[in-house]
Amino acid sequence: MEVSIPHPVFSPFHMLVVLVGSFLLTAPSRGEEKMVLGPKQFEVDKSGDGAVLCAWSIYLSIQAQTAMCELPRRSTDDAIDEAIVAIDEFILANSSLKPTRAMLEEFKRRAASADIAQGQRRGLQIHCRSSDLERFRSIAPEQLRASVKKLLANPREPVMNPCL
Repeated sequence: MEVSIPHPVFSPFHMLVVLVGSFLLTAPSRGEEKMVLGPKQFEVDKSGDGAVLCAWSIYLSIQAQTAMCELPRRSTDDAIDEAIVAIDEFILANSSLKPTRAMLEEFKRRAASADIAQGQRRGLQIHCRSSDLERFRSIAPEQLRASVKKLLANPREPVMNPCL
């Protein structure tokens, strides 16, 4: 069975995609090495396997929100952690940006900070009760792992679209 990412009309995950896009397109300061997405990373995945950067940003958001909301860990959270590690390796191996591991880790720290800031602006209690967060954390770990395996089966440029 294939994992279908829920497609709400508007959700915190849509906001994450906007936040990720906005700070990733910001050029790094002189002397800084940051992973900055260009037009190629916002192209549409034509492989039919899925938009790797979109899935990655969603998993990063779920991971950050779970920690921020101090939610009890589930086996799905372990599967999400594994998915992020696998997608990290895929990005390092296939991205035309040629990011270093340090650049990727810095990207993830910035994404988590943006997600936490969004949660604080929205109000932590409201943010932590998000039905989208619960829906993603309720996916069976085996289903999530199978979905990620399929997503990463074919080497290609990791892209953001189509996303939610």
